[in-house]
Amino acid sequence: MPNTKRETFYEILGISRDSSVNTIEAVYLRELLFWEQIQKAGSPEAKEKILELTRAFLTLSNPIKRELYDSELDFEFVLLDGKAKDPEIEEAYDLYRLGHKKSYQEILHEFSKFRGEMGDTLWVLKKTTIYLVISLLLYSGIVVSQSLIFENDSSHESFFNLISFLFLGFSGIGYLFFRLLYLPNQLKKRKESRS
Repeated sequence: MPNTKRETFYEILGISRDSSVNTIEAVYLRELLFWEQIQKAGSPEAKEKILELTRAFLTLSNPIKRELYDSELDFEFVLLDGKAKDPEIEEAYDLYRLGHKKSYQEILHEFSKFRGEMGDTLWVLKKTTIYLVISLLLYSGIVVSQSLIFENDSSHESFFNLISFLFLGFSGIGYLFFRLLYLPNQLKKRKESRS
């Protein structure tokens, strides 16, 4: 596979993506006239350039074909920015495009779904981490206060051990409620708001 940058139809005609049909036609006719003169002068590349220009014009001047082309072009830019310089990547991309049975819209829908699910997973991880860090800080506070207040007094040590044990127990039960009841409800609301 040649190591060349693929030009978009917009680049072939030398126009921007928001160009009007009148602009596209005017540029096409001007370029066509130029390349026909080059062809008459005997240039072998002129015929191929005329075919490229005509293909670009026929696609971009038709609103339905242009919309479809733009959606596929956007997909190419998402995957490879439309400018693969490595021939192996270009070949792998072509094989993917030829062997893939899904349309651009289906692939984009699946990607959006995946991105939403990944966001949900990260959200659950963040909330769980916050809960565990707060629990750890509170437990550390209990242990530090126990060691500072009753440094040499062992008579109240069993009381603070009981408090520590109860805190760990309630913290564990709280985590189960948090993880099994609160987070699934919040996750459901999050998914509904996204839909």
